[in-house]
Amino acid sequence: MAGPAHEDLAADAAAYLARSGNTVESFGGSPEEIDRQAACLVEWAKQRKAFLTEAHTAGLKKHSETTAEHEVFYRQSDDRAVKRTYPGTFGVTPEPKGVQKHATPAFYLQRLDLMNRVFHSDLRLEGVALGRSLLIGAKGEQPSMVISQPWIRAADPSRPHPSRLEIAEFMESLGFTRQANAYYGWHRKEDGISIIDARPDNFVKSPEGVVPIGLVISAGHPAGLTTIKSQAKSSSEA
Repeated sequence: MAGPAHEDLAADAAAYLARSGNTVESFGGSPEEIDRQAACLVEWAKQRKAFLTEAHTAGLKKHSETTAEHEVFYRQSDDRAVKRTYPGTFGVTPEPKGVQKHATPAFYLQRLDLMNRVFHSDLRLEGVALGRSLLIGAKGEQPSMVISQPWIRAADPSRPHPSRLEIAEFMESLGFTRQANAYYGWHRKEDGISIIDARPDNFVKSPEGVVPIGLVISAGHPAGLTTIKSQAKSSSEA
């Protein structure tokens, strides 16, 4: 495990990026911006002794299905999914027609915080790992974020995902309204929370009900853009 307490890491990393000037509105970041923030993230991990080695996932059962954002493992000791972003990447965000774009570390950290605030997801940043990137032109080892969340089991393994109607009922129960001009988009006017990519395979229908597991969530503007500076401030005030 990483040295510092899990609950402190994501907010601390976000605040470090903000103090370092990484406040670009970055729903989908340029390669230069992603590289700049990634270098800053490595500096933070060194200072916080939050680097993880391959031993962190050694012996864990790797999930057979691949995702666009993570390698996924199952950790039996605490019944959690351990998810590692692909080296040199920090999640993706879909454009209006669903084309995937690489996101910045700052935006990824914001997603973790908002998923916990809005859905009580218990997402935890466990640390930063280094690995060889498959990105064209990438040299040397590149950083990944390693997070974990409770392992969600489907009520019916043969039909693990809720229907669109069930998703709509779930989102509306939390005060969200559908955003017609966004990719599977929802917005909550009272606090400015926006969500895209709310497709059925980003939810699990558990015995307790519908559970979101991989949404692209942001705050501040209906279009889904925000700055890490404002997010880091709200994290420090929590």
